[in-house]
Amino acid sequence: MKWRAVHLTLVACLFGVVGALDAQQTIRLTLEDAIEIARENNPNFLATLNDMGPARWGVRAANSNLFLPDANISFAASWQDAGIDRVGGATFPQPSVLISNYSFSLSYSLNGQTLFAPSQAKAEKTATELRIDDADIQLANNITIVYLEVLRLQARAEQAEREFRRTEEHLRLAEAREQVGAGTRLETMQADVARGQAEVDMVIAFNRARVSKLRLIQWLGVDVPADQTENIELVSEFEVFEPSVNIQALVNEATMTNPSLIAMRADRDAANSTVKVAKSAFLPTLSLQARWNGFTREETDIDARVENSISNAESNSQSAVGLCNTFNELYDASTGSVPPQFSDCQGDFGFTVDDALFLDQTLRQANDQFPFSFSNSPLTISAFFSFPVFTGFDRQLSVERAVTQRNDIEYGIRGLELQITADVTEATHNLETAYQTVVVQGDNRERAREALRLATERYQLGAGTFLELLDSQTLTTLAEVDYIDAIFGFHLSMAALEAAVGHALDLQP
Repeated sequence: MKWRAVHLTLVACLFGVVGALDAQQTIRLTLEDAIEIARENNPNFLATLNDMGPARWGVRAANSNLFLPDANISFAASWQDAGIDRVGGATFPQPSVLISNYSFSLSYSLNGQTLFAPSQAKAEKTATELRIDDADIQLANNITIVYLEVLRLQARAEQAEREFRRTEEHLRLAEAREQVGAGTRLETMQADVARGQAEVDMVIAFNRARVSKLRLIQWLGVDVPADQTENIELVSEFEVFEPSVNIQALVNEATMTNPSLIAMRADRDAANSTVKVAKSAFLPTLSLQARWNGFTREETDIDARVENSISNAESNSQSAVGLCNTFNELYDASTGSVPPQFSDCQGDFGFTVDDALFLDQTLRQANDQFPFSFSNSPLTISAFFSFPVFTGFDRQLSVERAVTQRNDIEYGIRGLELQITADVTEATHNLETAYQTVVVQGDNRERAREALRLATERYQLGAGTFLELLDSQTLTTLAEVDYIDAIFGFHLSMAALEAAVGHALDLQP
């Protein structure tokens, strides 16, 4: 938790959101901090991380297609103007109506693709995770290389500054000798030219170091205020040691742990699943479906139909009353009495105002359906079984493409294995050579420093010439620069070997 708090403070500093910080305060940045910040902010790495979202949902979608049915619900509403419908030679007047309907269905389909899709999605998800791991290792390696490059150029800039100070001392020495008559004006001018050239080299060296730090900030993926760039101090230290390596053991380890190789093998597993899915197109398909439907129909102008219904009811009532009276007259004439059930024709068959009001209310309530008073249709369940007999050669083409893609990945794996073997072997030899170079360049630097010291003393005593001093100074400068390059060449070789193997190595004896 303490390291996390320090890291968050560092990120805040780099983003320039800590307003309380002094503009001259130094921000100490370790290699581990730089890698962690890049993981959280580098755009290219974050773009790779985004691939994980679709991969996870691919697994969920494949499992849901296998175990869960599809559900669909729909609702529609429409209006139809009044007019005449024609069916054959007959015509039917139609009122203006509002119509709505709904449909709810469950469907399930089982085929070869549905069966093999979950395993394919899981394989693709695993491949995506391993590609992200590979990208993480590559990002860390790139940050390490850029970090080392900044340190190398800063060391060369510091060496250029020391060289500039040395040439200033030589200029003062030449001027002092000229003043006492022990030296010449030519030597003073030569010393001045050497100082000017050293100053140019120093300015260029510091600019290169500044630009390399900007590139490091670019890799981190953060915005740093221009006046804060120089305040970022790289504080990680790297040790030079005599490596103890076993090339064959490292090659065997790399073939098991190299993230790029592991990711490609996961791609091969995903390609194998794709082949199975392509071949499953030859299998039959079982489909099940259940559907519920309902509809409403409401006339926009019900008054005419209500009036017509009441008028028809009144007419039918009058006919019933007249028929009842006629029956009573006939029955009375033949028997001399009227049966009780037909004694009150008007009361039994008459159409009253209350009847008209009730009919009006009933018709209006029955018409009031739009939009949600549905009349439901019966449940419909259906099953289908289909077997593809011939669909052209599309299925064969899909299988061939999937097999070809898998074989290409197999060849890619073999090629990458050979490349890793060569990279590990080369990086091991480079590391051993880099260590030997550091040792030799260290001795050369010490000899060059001693030669420069002697040349300086000889010039001070008048036993040597200024040209000898300049030659010694040039040789010392080259030796210093070569030693710096050898030191960081060793560290870069170590980083290259760790990148080839796929993880950090402890090669100290």
